[in-house]
Amino acid sequence: MSKLVLYHNNMSSCSQKVRLVLYEKNLTWTEKHLNIREGASRTYKYLKINPNGVVPTLIHDDRIIIESTVIMEYLDDVFPLISLKSSTPFLIAKMRLWNKKLDEGMHSHLSIISSAIAFRHQFLKNKTEKQINENINTIPDLGRREKIRDTIFNGLKSKLFPNAIVSFYKLFKEMDEYLSENEWLGSENYSLADAAYTPYLIRFEHLNLFLMFQERKNLKNWLKRIKEKKNFEDAITRRLDKSYLQLMSKKGLEVRKEINKLVNI
Repeated sequence: MSKLVLYHNNMSSCSQKVRLVLYEKNLTWTEKHLNIREGASRTYKYLKINPNGVVPTLIHDDRIIIESTVIMEYLDDVFPLISLKSSTPFLIAKMRLWNKKLDEGMHSHLSIISSAIAFRHQFLKNKTEKQINENINTIPDLGRREKIRDTIFNGLKSKLFPNAIVSFYKLFKEMDEYLSENEWLGSENYSLADAAYTPYLIRFEHLNLFLMFQERKNLKNWLKRIKEKKNFEDAITRRLDKSYLQLMSKKGLEVRKEINKLVNI
């Protein structure tokens, strides 16, 4: 019998989308939860299996698979009984294009937004500037390292922040238009793309920034259907960290007016 082990974090958006797939496919798996704020994803032991120092990482028997989108595709290929792809090649291509958007920019934008608004306060609390920089310097990827440094020390004044917010505002508009004629993203049924996008909408809710899509009726209806699924309860709801939720809600509410100005709501 195959053995699946997932190294993940409860609040990580990339971990959430992989868990959505695991639960939707009714797979049995062992979890290794990492406290990424304490640097658990950047230890020598973990970097040996994932040199990027991020979560999630899937180990299937003795095979290591990294990158959340790749993990999702792998799970769907290896365990096809409950398929999360269309049977139509054209719709499979559509689904992959949706996921490509996340990997080629939107995920980085979410990291910028989350850090600049809320997570920076976790880094800044009870730490000197030297200690914070030492922590940041353990991040393997230099580009990601500097993005995090910028958002931690500059918050909403980060040069990266305005474009990140505007990009999501445009994305939510695009999703709403697509969902006006389709029930799901890139398939006749719930697909890998639906699982992939779920944590991004949920993150904006947790940041008290649902105003970004409050007028998007089709997108809101899609999210309602998502939340009614059992895998959403198992993969996300019952694993939420209350301390994170309180921080995100409080800090998101504090910056709402500034967000409104950026997207002219």
